[in-house]
Amino acid sequence: MKVFNQVASAAKNTERVLELFKAQQGLNIGFPVDCYTHGLQSATRALRDGRDEETVVVALLHDIGECWSSINHGEIAASILRPYIGPENYWILMHHEIFQAYIYQGGFELKDIDALRNQFKDSPYFDACHQFCYKYDAPSFDPDYETLPLEHFVPMVHRIFNRKPYETSGCLNDSLLNRAKAGMAEAYPPPGEVESA
Repeated sequence: MKVFNQVASAAKNTERVLELFKAQQGLNIGFPVDCYTHGLQSATRALRDGRDEETVVVALLHDIGECWSSINHGEIAASILRPYIGPENYWILMHHEIFQAYIYQGGFELKDIDALRNQFKDSPYFDACHQFCYKYDAPSFDPDYETLPLEHFVPMVHRIFNRKPYETSGCLNDSLLNRAKAGMAEAYPPPGEVESA
């Protein structure tokens, strides 16, 4: 466990997720900027809009799975971040592809994108996801936008991964599964202790 905890520390997990993010440099999927710049722009917009650190990190990493599985790439980021983010941001990550398809419906050959998105109207997070996509995700393909460098966001990512899993994020009581996983997390030392081990 001591060796495992050193390898899976908050610092090492931060490094690994940032390596996934950096791998998007030069990855262009038909937009004016690559996926790396898109993530930086999304995070920069969220930060400049006064959003909390968690939302800024979610904006940075929301598309890290884009080319692994485009139809459910939000679930990749959501799964990695789940123990450390709250229910609203988790929901946004899980659903943002559908909301983006609604925004870009002219580029998609989907006949009923309104119905796909609107089936989630009763969710308390519907408007938050809509705002996330319209304010941070959709406009962040601008080659002329003054974007902050990755180094600006690294401490934020580290602080998010340094949270106590499930408890700090407020998602502990979302499901029986989260409570069970939080119980398993008790076997691991708190994040701050791992770095000094």
